[in-house]
Amino acid sequence: MKKEFKELPYRKNVCLVTFREKKFLLINLSNWPDDWWKFPQGGIEDGENLMEAGIREFREEIGTNKFKIIGSSRYTNDYNWPDDVIEVKGKRWRGQTQQFLVIEFQGKDKDIKLNNSEVRQYKWVNKKEILNFSQNKEHMLFQNYNGIIPWILKEYKDFL
Repeated sequence: MKKEFKELPYRKNVCLVTFREKKFLLINLSNWPDDWWKFPQGGIEDGENLMEAGIREFREEIGTNKFKIIGSSRYTNDYNWPDDVIEVKGKRWRGQTQQFLVIEFQGKDKDIKLNNSEVRQYKWVNKKEILNFSQNKEHMLFQNYNGIIPWILKEYKDFL
């Protein structure tokens, strides 16, 4: 990381660990490689609390309100972005402080109306696949989760 970026603050982010019937929802962003997946997520805007941001981000990216917030994880994740991402983001943040909401999707696939300007596609994966993703040190996003996701799955094991 460039020296000038080390003093920048972290952007507040909400990550939506979304499940339905023991499967997890991952999305692929429109400007990402086809094999890069993440949970729905986004920045927490000024004046928003975690729950408000989570509701807004889910509706914006997934296009439905057929979900229920199960809870907020006690775990957080701070991570730095590569220099080129910091520059694209206007040199306002060095990375993100991620907070996690556990979301139960209560709709059907036909209820999902992706915001195609942001999200190319979605898929449902099982717990084993999520745990494999979270161990992948080469995947830009899942290396940023850096082992947090398994802890959240344990924290919410009664639901997941």
